[in-house]
Amino acid sequence: MKEPTVTIVVPTYKRLHYLQEALPSALRQTYRDFEVIVSDDGASKEIADYVASLSDPRIRYRGNVCNMGIAMNNFSAFAEARGKYIASLHDDDLWEPDFLETLVPLLEADETVTVAFCDHHIIDDNGRFLIDHTEENTRFYGRHLLTPGRHQPFLKAVAVDLTIPMVMAAVFRKSILAGADFSPRVGGCYDHWLAYLAVGKGQAGYYVPRRLTRYRVHSGSGTASQAIRNYRNAIYVRKRLLQDDNLSAYRSGIRNGIGVIYGKMALYFLSRNSTYRARVLFKQAFRFLNRPKNMVALAVNGVKIWIRKNPN
Repeated sequence: MKEPTVTIVVPTYKRLHYLQEALPSALRQTYRDFEVIVSDDGASKEIADYVASLSDPRIRYRGNVCNMGIAMNNFSAFAEARGKYIASLHDDDLWEPDFLETLVPLLEADETVTVAFCDHHIIDDNGRFLIDHTEENTRFYGRHLLTPGRHQPFLKAVAVDLTIPMVMAAVFRKSILAGADFSPRVGGCYDHWLAYLAVGKGQAGYYVPRRLTRYRVHSGSGTASQAIRNYRNAIYVRKRLLQDDNLSAYRSGIRNGIGVIYGKMALYFLSRNSTYRARVLFKQAFRFLNRPKNMVALAVNGVKIWIRKNPN
């Protein structure tokens, strides 16, 4: 039986040195039936030339004339996918050779499973494994408690816990994108939005507790201004989730998550002496927070920053 085609989308932007590691990790997959779309948000000649130099008919290059941002760069490439399944490989990340071979058969074996995912390593700028950081990440997103295998429904995982690493370690059905709303406002939280599209209506997910990909953290991962944009994107996505009656049982957790994000923004502006903006954001945070530990933590951290900034 012929293997189904998988579309590997590689979003990239001015990071040729990383792309030269990421792309070969896709091409080394033991699963053979795939295409690769390198989606270049900078329409860079050096990246276009590098892709052409590989002379691999499985690779297609697309360059955006205008910068579209991470979400729309990905979604535009998804729209051009020819595969039954899609996987996203960021230009600074890496895959183990058996990543696709492990996850694709799980989707093929059960038509009700919309996304198959695994755990992932965290590596530094030079590709070194960050063991403690990796373990902390697994625990933070609750994957250490997640039993291997099929989960349905999987609503809390997407609405509150963000358990599925959709653009780090997952393969999903292209069919979840049919008729889907892709607002540019999801921005850096497009992975959360994709997870919502995959299982937010009660569909099934399948978990493999192996670390089959490597997610890189480095100095170029994001600036403070990018972090604020990402916070705003995250608030937008969570407010959209609040409107979905399928997730009504998790509204308290979603609201608390919004409060936590507003709190992070408030602390950021307070630390930079932007007290008016901080005050507005603190009010928003406490409007949404509903877990005492998060309320106390925000208050304590706010006081600490205020004392540090106003020692007298």
